[in-house]
Amino acid sequence: MITTIPFSGFYESSHSYELDRALEDMVSDSSGCHPVSDRLAEEIWDGLDWSVAMHEYAREYAEYFAIWLGGEYGIKLKYESMSSPREYNFTTDRIFCEISQRDVRKLLKAVKRENLVAAAKQRFTSYDGFLSFYSADVDSWGNVVNWDHNQIGTLIVAAVAQLEDEEWEYRILENMSGNGEASDAVYAALNDKGKRISKIAYYLRQREKRQYRTAS
Repeated sequence: MITTIPFSGFYESSHSYELDRALEDMVSDSSGCHPVSDRLAEEIWDGLDWSVAMHEYAREYAEYFAIWLGGEYGIKLKYESMSSPREYNFTTDRIFCEISQRDVRKLLKAVKRENLVAAAKQRFTSYDGFLSFYSADVDSWGNVVNWDHNQIGTLIVAAVAQLEDEEWEYRILENMSGNGEASDAVYAALNDKGKRISKIAYYLRQREKRQYRTAS
C-alpha cells in the first residue's frame, strides 16, 4: 500500500535552506562565510539538477521519518517517490512511502479514534477556496484495505499528532544536517560541470588554507 508522510516541502522551507546552504558550502572559502570565487559560486548553479537533489533529499528524509515513527509504533515505511506541484499556490512537495497492509491495521489499532477523526476533519473539510474530494467522516471510508495514499496518510498524521511531540521534525532536520545528508543530495545532483567546479573550489580552498598556515 502507498501512503504520504508529513513533509513541509521545499518551498521557502528549512529543507530548501539546507540544500541551498549545502551548495554554497561547496564553493565557500576557508572561513565558510564567502565564496572562494564569485564566478564559481554563480556557475555551479548551472551544474546542478535541482530535481535530483530534491528527490535524493526526500529519500533520506523518508528514511529518518520511518526510523522515528517505526520506533514508536513498530511499523515499517519505505520510500517510494516524491512529487512536486507545477506551482506552489495551494500545495507543496509530497513524499510517498510503501507500507504493508498489516502495518496499516496495526497503526489503526494504535491510534485513538478521536485523533483520526480530528485529522480527517482538518484535512478534508471543504471551505472557501478548497473543495475536498474526500469525506471528512472516517466512517464513510469503508474497509481499510481500500484506503488510498491520502487516507492512510491521514492515519499517519493522526499517529504523529498522538505522540504530542512538537520537536520531531526539527530533530530529523538536525540529524540530517549533522550527517551531511543535504550535501550528499546536492553532490549526487551535480553534472560533470558541477563536479568540476566543486573540485576547483576545493582546490582553491585548500590552497587558501596552506597560504594562511604559511603566513602565520
